[in-house]
Parts: sequence; structure tokens; C-alpha cells
Amino acid sequence: MRFSEIPGLDDEKKILINSYNSNTIHHAMLFIGQKGSANLSLALAFATYINCQNRNTDSCGECPSCSKMDKLIHPDVNFVFPVAPTPKINKEVISDKFIHSWRSSVIESPYITVEDWFEIYGFENKQPNISKDEVRNLVKKLALKPFESVFKINILWLPEYLHLSTSNAMLKILEEPPGNTLFFIVTNNDQKLISTIKSRVQSFKVKRFLDEDMKKYLSSHIDISESEVDQAIYLSNGDINKAEKYLFVSNSEDLNQLKVWMRACYSQNFQDINNQVDWFNSLSKIKKRTFLTYSLKLMREALVSSIDESLSKISDEEMSFISNFRKTLKQKEFEKIIIILDENIRYLDRNANPKILFLDLSIKIANLFKKVKA
Repeated sequence: MRFSEIPGLDDEKKILINSYNSNTIHHAMLFIGQKGSANLSLALAFATYINCQNRNTDSCGECPSCSKMDKLIHPDVNFVFPVAPTPKINKEVISDKFIHSWRSSVIESPYITVEDWFEIYGFENKQPNISKDEVRNLVKKLALKPFESVFKINILWLPEYLHLSTSNAMLKILEEPPGNTLFFIVTNNDQKLISTIKSRVQSFKVKRFLDEDMKKYLSSHIDISESEVDQAIYLSNGDINKAEKYLFVSNSEDLNQLKVWMRACYSQNFQDINNQVDWFNSLSKIKKRTFLTYSLKLMREALVSSIDESLSKISDEEMSFISNFRKTLKQKEFEKIIIILDENIRYLDRNANPKILFLDLSIKIANLFKKVKA
């Protein structure tokens, strides 16, 4: 990962580069950014820049060090990230035992979320965790001198999943690290970190992506129409990971499924509703969330377009659907659907049972239709 591969964020890149050139790098930096931000990619790019043998305004991308960083196999860069026990790995559950899968996942998407990572590996519904064993393993590594570079860099992804005992064990090595040791700690929620860790690090806040930067990045990486890119950006709210998912998921399929679902709710056909519940339950967690978010988007567009159609940023097919759909409900009911969809997306994120969640959601929407028709 190089700085030039990250869209926008010129100020953040300059701060990092200047800190190296002026020899003012803090030994423990906390990269704070929302999900889908550039906090992990900036940490990786900074590690690449520091280790580069021919750096200038960016890492060269060609030296042996850069080649190893491209594959995330540099011997002087350690990675710690959330994992969970599996049938084969249930003792000393540490990052090193999952490193090959994690490397390939991050190389494919440096804006990956912990939900993506757990679904990719197949941890099922287990809770992400960074155990005390990680610290013991890290201490062993830090006892060794750097193999090739001046610095030994440790990238800790998502410290909010540190077990309390792990957090306490981290304090000593954060306060008194061996010489030439750097910690790049990447978080989506620094409020979950204990205060004694936050007092030992230098906070580095990463802004969300600007729409124009996201558009340039997505348009160059994905062969898709400009209008679809604009829709994904509008829906993702600065989350580049989410925008990519929206682009890879067919909106036409989501739209058709939304039509079937709303028709079942409107007609109070509980056999069809049950079929929809089974369909929803068969989806991956990412696709479940994408479908609900897409549904929320169209409900909001239906409400907005009832005021002024020029404010909508949707396709003609979507507009055709909501033009007819909004005739079935009043503004008050639309607002309620938007609220319950938003609530259920949050419940899904908190690992609510998807089958019960979607059935309850369908019944509530069916009751809103029934109330209007009464």
C-alpha cells in the first residue's frame, strides 16, 4: 500500500510524511476513523514509506521492502487483529495462526471491516477477540532486533476488541517499548479503549472520504456507470467499503426482491411473507445488511420525492417503483417504515436473530399497510 493508492486525504499524508522526515514520529500512534475510512490503509502506507529504501514524496513501490509490504510479508512488520476459536484452532488463538487469510483479505480490500473479515474466514457468529496470548506472542517478537529495517513496526487492527486483561498487558510495552519500535493502532471506536491506553498513544484522526475522492477511486477500479457510482457514494456516507459493496451487489436484484417483499406485506399474504423470511435468512450477513440498507434508501427517496422529485438521486426504474409505492402509504407511515428499517439494521449489526428480525419487521410493515387501508 502506497499513499498514492489512497484517494484524497492529502493533509493526513503530509502530516505522516513530515513526522518521519523531521524525526518526530510518536512511538505509538492511534489511527482513528469510521468504518470504511482510510485509517488502516494509511497505517499500511506509512509503514511502507518508513521501510522503503528509495522513498521520496512516497514509497518507491519497487524496492525489496516495498515488494514485501505489497504482500504484507515484511519481516519487521507484525500484525495483530481480532480472531475467534475454530474447531481446529481452539488453544492459543492468536493472529499468527490466521495471518495468511487476513493478508489476502486486506490486500483485496484495505477498507475491510471486522464483519467482512469474520465472514470471509468463516468464524460464524463468534465474537471478535484479541486475547492475552497475543501480547505474550508480541513480546517474544519485540525481543528480536529488526531483520532488515531500522524500525520494528506493529500494526494492531481494532483494539476495541482487546480483552480487558489484554489491554492491561499492553500497557507496559506501549509505555516502555524496545528501541526503534513503533505501534500503529487502528481503531473504528476509540471510546471503547481504556483510558490508560489512550494516555500512552498519540491520536491521529482520519477524516471520512470526500465524495469527489471516492468517485475518482471507484470509477478507476470498477467498470460501472457514473450514475451507479453516484448512488453508491450517496448511500455510503463516506464509507468506501460500503460503497464498493453496493456497486458489486446488483441493485436490480435488490429492487425486484423489494417489490416482492412489499407486495407480500401489502396483501397481508403471510405465506409469501414466510417465503421472504426464508430468502432473507439464506443471505450472508453482508448481503442482509445491504438489502435492508437499500430498502431504507428507497423508502427515504419515496418520502423525499413526494416533496420534490428533483432531489432524488435514483435510477428511472427505482423512481417508477417508488412513484407507485408512495401512493399506498401516507407520510406518517413512510416515516415509521424508515425508523423501523434503521432500527433493524442496527439490531442486525448487534447479531440479532435475522429470521426473527425480518419476520417482525415484515409484520410491522404489513400492519402499517393494514392501518392505511382500514
